[in-house]
Amino acid sequence: MWTAHSKSDAGKVVLNEAQLAKLQDRNKLLDILENQGQQIVVVGDTSSGKSTTINFLLGYPFNFVAQGIGTRRPCVMTLTPDPLREEVLFQVKFQKNDYIVEESYSQLADVANLVKSVNDPRAHPEWFDCLNHDSTYSNRLRPEDAFDETPVYVQLRHKEIDCPMRLVDVPGLSRGNRLTTQIALSYIKPDNAIILVIGKDHPNNGGFPHLAAAMKECCRTIVVQNFATTKISDNQVSENYQVIFDKMQGARDIVLYCIDYGLPYEPGLPLWQEGYDQQDWHKVNKESGIQAVRQAMVQHTEMRAKHLQERFKDSKVFSNVIVPGLDLVRKKLNEFQFHDIDGHIARLQKELKSQIGKRRGELDRAQLRVKQLQFPPEWDAMLAAFASSVRKYLDATYSATEMYENGPSGREEELILWTTDDENKRVSKRSEDTTKDLRNEVSSRKQCDEEPTHWFSPEVDSKIVGLLTEYCGFESHMRIACLRSWQRLVDEFTGMLAFAPMPCVPASLHDMAKMRVGSGQSGQLNFTEETVRLVVSLGEEKGRNQSLVRPLLEQMERRMRLLVERDFRSAIATLEGRCQKELERFHQLIRQDDFDESPDGQAMNPADVKDLRAKRYKEMKAKVLGGVLKSLLAHAHGVITNTLQGEVELNTFGEVAVDPVTQRPRVRERSGIMVRVDENSTSPGPLHWMLPFKFNNSGQLSLRQLLFNERRLLRGSSQGLSWHAKVKKRRQGWLKYMGSVSTCCEKQNDDDIGAAEVPWSRKLLDEINLNQEDGIPTMNCSNAVNLRIFRLCTEDYEVPMSPNAPPHLYDVEVLKLLKALQLEMAAAWASIWRGMLQELTDKDKIRDWITAHMVHEPVADYALKLDSFDRQVSGVRLERDPIVEAGESVCGWLSGSRALACDMMTSEEEVKKAGEDAKWPDHQAYVELLQKVDSSKVKTAFLSNKDTRLAGQPSWLRLCDEFVFVILQLNMKRVSPEELSMVRASAGMMSAAGQQEMIAKLALHRMSQLNMHSQMVFQRRFNFLWNRDVKTAMTALEGVSVSLRAVVKGGKSGMDWLEEQLNAYKDKVINETMRALQDKFDGLQPFDFAILNGRFPLNSQKLRKQHFQLQDDGKSVRLKDASQEIKDMWSTPRYAKKQTVEVSASDGKSPGVMQLSVDGTICAYENLQEQRERVEQIFNLPCSHPPAPQYAGGAFQELCLKFFKGIHVDAIHHCRPRLKAMMARLYQEEDLRRALQESPALDYLKDFGGQLLEKQKMRVDSLRLKLSTMEAALRETSSINESTR
Repeated sequence: MWTAHSKSDAGKVVLNEAQLAKLQDRNKLLDILENQGQQIVVVGDTSSGKSTTINFLLGYPFNFVAQGIGTRRPCVMTLTPDPLREEVLFQVKFQKNDYIVEESYSQLADVANLVKSVNDPRAHPEWFDCLNHDSTYSNRLRPEDAFDETPVYVQLRHKEIDCPMRLVDVPGLSRGNRLTTQIALSYIKPDNAIILVIGKDHPNNGGFPHLAAAMKECCRTIVVQNFATTKISDNQVSENYQVIFDKMQGARDIVLYCIDYGLPYEPGLPLWQEGYDQQDWHKVNKESGIQAVRQAMVQHTEMRAKHLQERFKDSKVFSNVIVPGLDLVRKKLNEFQFHDIDGHIARLQKELKSQIGKRRGELDRAQLRVKQLQFPPEWDAMLAAFASSVRKYLDATYSATEMYENGPSGREEELILWTTDDENKRVSKRSEDTTKDLRNEVSSRKQCDEEPTHWFSPEVDSKIVGLLTEYCGFESHMRIACLRSWQRLVDEFTGMLAFAPMPCVPASLHDMAKMRVGSGQSGQLNFTEETVRLVVSLGEEKGRNQSLVRPLLEQMERRMRLLVERDFRSAIATLEGRCQKELERFHQLIRQDDFDESPDGQAMNPADVKDLRAKRYKEMKAKVLGGVLKSLLAHAHGVITNTLQGEVELNTFGEVAVDPVTQRPRVRERSGIMVRVDENSTSPGPLHWMLPFKFNNSGQLSLRQLLFNERRLLRGSSQGLSWHAKVKKRRQGWLKYMGSVSTCCEKQNDDDIGAAEVPWSRKLLDEINLNQEDGIPTMNCSNAVNLRIFRLCTEDYEVPMSPNAPPHLYDVEVLKLLKALQLEMAAAWASIWRGMLQELTDKDKIRDWITAHMVHEPVADYALKLDSFDRQVSGVRLERDPIVEAGESVCGWLSGSRALACDMMTSEEEVKKAGEDAKWPDHQAYVELLQKVDSSKVKTAFLSNKDTRLAGQPSWLRLCDEFVFVILQLNMKRVSPEELSMVRASAGMMSAAGQQEMIAKLALHRMSQLNMHSQMVFQRRFNFLWNRDVKTAMTALEGVSVSLRAVVKGGKSGMDWLEEQLNAYKDKVINETMRALQDKFDGLQPFDFAILNGRFPLNSQKLRKQHFQLQDDGKSVRLKDASQEIKDMWSTPRYAKKQTVEVSASDGKSPGVMQLSVDGTICAYENLQEQRERVEQIFNLPCSHPPAPQYAGGAFQELCLKFFKGIHVDAIHHCRPRLKAMMARLYQEEDLRRALQESPALDYLKDFGGQLLEKQKMRVDSLRLKLSTMEAALRETSSINESTR
């Protein structure tokens, strides 16, 4: 390659250092800028010989490209001098998306393998943009038609390379594939030197005429005619020249360079001629070096040019525009390389600086895009909008759903507004479909158990719903949906519990129960507990391991799931319209406008672009809303399942734990309403909350109306009596004011006493019974009784004042709710404390506790004698651990009635001995209240014995019963104006709280403080009694001290260690009991103000028309008609009896306290006492008046019915708050949003932004690498350029 400043010798170019450095800088800048700057580009048709031409122009056999369509992307080949390189080194670089490879090879075969790999669209479709899934025409292209614009760079480095040379080989034109033309045309630029290689194709068939037309703007064009021997013989060369000349529109200096390289060397090829065809260039390179092969290749083209000239000298084909050989081509390329090289480098550096600035901006935008895609506010805003819209829909009025009333097609099955009968039909149809599917799946079974689709039976259900509708205003015929329909279902479930018929008790069960009496808690003969246990067992069905109330809960669950799914589906249908802006913003975030061009490189029609965008938006919207529906249904399934069926246990791997015996998933104990005792065993017991039974079936006080003196309420108020008097005087006038000052609350009147709205009728005496398949007869209360139970459990309470009422009126309302909660807590404690005492003295449990915490250490020989009792089994002496024996002996002392006279104390003495911390809250008021009680009229364990000196377990019993009384009598701190002002705010949907919310917050705060304080006092009192009695037992039992004299455990004496373990065991039992009590309180939330209605007095009220009256002798009964008593009950207002409020004056520092009257407190206290004597009398009656042969007597059946109804009333009060809390979790916005955010069915990264995020991250990495490379190249070329000057 020769210039005015270079020397040549037989193909060898001699460049000075400055020239060499400039060429290297230029090539380096060209590589960095890719398709920018002045480049030498080789174009042509497929198989035209481009690769062979490149080899001879470079002077090295780069024969790593496959024959045919082997080049599917541009290949940039560069010769680079490297003085330190003795052997040929190939450096290959390729970067596409996240794939970057920079390898160095010494063997050309390795280079060929890599180049082949990056040109293989079948193995690596991700490296071809036209095959990308996001491409607008990927579905129309086959891999064999794929091409890509990203080049692969191959650089050859060696010390004998005298002149750098850089050529770009673009894919050959392929007929019918416009991608190849598009790539070639992208490199045909005015500043580039274009080498057009023509092969054997005729101008009418080849693509080179099209390229020639594009080359007319290029100032440096070179046309090479390959296969010249054949084409000249066919007179085709002149025609090709003319075609090119015409296409380039007479451009100057168009020369056609003819060459025929001959056959390539291939061992065994018969037509190959040595000295005429191509040599084995690799062999020459290996034997003589890279300069030798370069000289040989130059000489070969010169020889072939002379041969062409001699052979066709007579044809006169050659002229000044058609010449043989490549010598002039090399000279033109050399001239091109050095033409204005300084200016070219400067322009490239300027362009590089511009590109660096652009890349930095792109990098900043890409990083911002990554941040947006990682934490997109559009996604969170859209989910929040979905949650808000769904909540609003579920909490909507009829207007929000009336558009769906007739369904999309008007078919009845598509209605979303249902009556209770519609709900039953649909749940029946769903159950039938499920059963068919199960039968199809398990075809080997003869039959498949069908789930019941009704509460009891269709006939019984219809009767109950009819009575509820007629007498209680139940909305069975209303077509409703959403949250109100859920509440109606809970009310219907309540009605079914109230009307549940009791299976009659067989005489055999009654007889067996008589035999079991004596195993009651605390070792007492307990007929009540045995009767309750018998009643609970009536719920067991043969082969189903069911329990009482559980079948109704299962039906409740089926109905609730149906309603929730219906409403969630209809709510999702509204999101498209209600959340359109959020959907569009999210689509804008993830939208990819990569379809602006069609596969042929032409701009797409705007209408097509719009249609494609609309299609993608529709697909995205369907995917999002489908995921939302799955997420919300999964959320509903989880909430309903956890609330009703309980939470499933997980193993250490986070998987569902399966019980090895039952092969069922293990359920966490007491975690759901339907969870039974020993749920994970093969024979589960009753529902976990059903026992111990709450003995408050004598009726809980109604607190809807209280009698109070408004003057006393106002006395000591911060606003004063005079202020309220003036206000009322102005509002009502003087006469009305004088009559209202000392009456009840001004809004409480006779409208709220609960008078019967529907007159008496004979059918209220009827009973609804169930004809069971097994023929077991049932019995029930009269309809009037069941309806009264339902009303007491469901009737809403309207707060009789405005939100702006003064504090003294809120005092009354808060006292109502607080006392109702205290009654529930007292009933809960009364039902569990006997079990606590039994567990404290359970020998087996104490022995297991001691054994589990025992540290075995060697002890001296001892003679085991405790209370002069030698333990022997079959005459063989058992050597046991003395600690265990001593523990059992102490347990025997504690469970008995033995005590020392010095330990016996009254209740008051116990408080004095235990210290100040053992005094109940407001102890002085408590003492004053006790002084007002006539102990001779109230026969209870505490009031009858509070002045009796007791020790041991009797003193424990008295303390536990005292705690019941303490819970009931706790007074209430009055509401201050500041406190009332604070509770008026709400964190709910409305910023202002309603009256019920305000009252609930005030009552909750007081109840929490009273609970905490009173429980702490109880524990201190009990600890004092326990420590006293344990110490007495260990010292009074001589054998204990003797047997433990030589025992050492854990560095302590046996006596100290045993006492420590007994105290630890006691703490565990007490703490578990207190947690159970707290769980009872938590289960009351959210508060149902129907709790103010009280409970039906099952003990005192006649339940059926046929009543069995116990005679005075307690040994016989008389059958009596109780119709009149039931009618009187129906006619008597439910809430006519009012309790009186007592007010304590303020001391000036606090607002003062309020309390129910002594009579009201004692009444509530007596209602919680068991009627053991009466139960025992009825229990032992002879079997008379049975409902059917082989069944227990009528009086015992009636006794069981009372407990049966009491259990179902307790079920109502246990289930309703939890079901309402479940519904709140189903529709509250916070829970819905959390469900959408955490659901795997709506995974932003997986389903939407993940692929985009990964692409953007790869783009950021690519931009950083590219920017770093650009900056390094700019620094290197700038420094070298400065040094050469």
